[in-house]
Amino acid sequence: MLNELSPRAKFFLLAIALFLVSPIIVFMLPFAISQTFYFSRENIVLITLTKNFVMLSLALGLMIITVIMLGFKRNKYTYSITVITIASSLVLGYFSLLSYIAIQKTQIVFQEFHHQITYEWQDIKEVIYEYEIGTVGTYYFQTKNNEKFVIEENAQFGTEEKSAIYRLAYENGALFVEQEKVE
Repeated sequence: MLNELSPRAKFFLLAIALFLVSPIIVFMLPFAISQTFYFSRENIVLITLTKNFVMLSLALGLMIITVIMLGFKRNKYTYSITVITIASSLVLGYFSLLSYIAIQKTQIVFQEFHHQITYEWQDIKEVIYEYEIGTVGTYYFQTKNNEKFVIEENAQFGTEEKSAIYRLAYENGALFVEQEKVE
């Protein structure tokens, strides 16, 4: 009996374990999910949004705080708060896996939670690629309806992806402008 851990110690150890494992989960899970479930041969670039990582961090942070709270005090109020907090963090964690941007051969897809916006390449009027030497660039798109949207480059953009975007813009009659960022 003296060799057993108290419930308080078990909760604190669980909180420490979650804290130590959470960076691996935060940096791997959204990227792995988007590359697995949203993969398509049509994709030129599939971008996992930064807000996915932030939302998953918040969800795991809520879980850690909840476990710490259970380590300090356990009664019917803390258990009810625990149920609500864990349910909230599971929902937040689920939503952190849904958003992405896919530049495809026929269209550009913006998936936001349960809302999707699709722009066909033939509807794009102008693409401006702004870059600064030594950093990543930014693509500014304008449709024929004068809608504008922005896609920032990340490590997934290589020379093949840049040339594919240029080629698709050219093939669909869009003006492609490449310019250095002026401050």
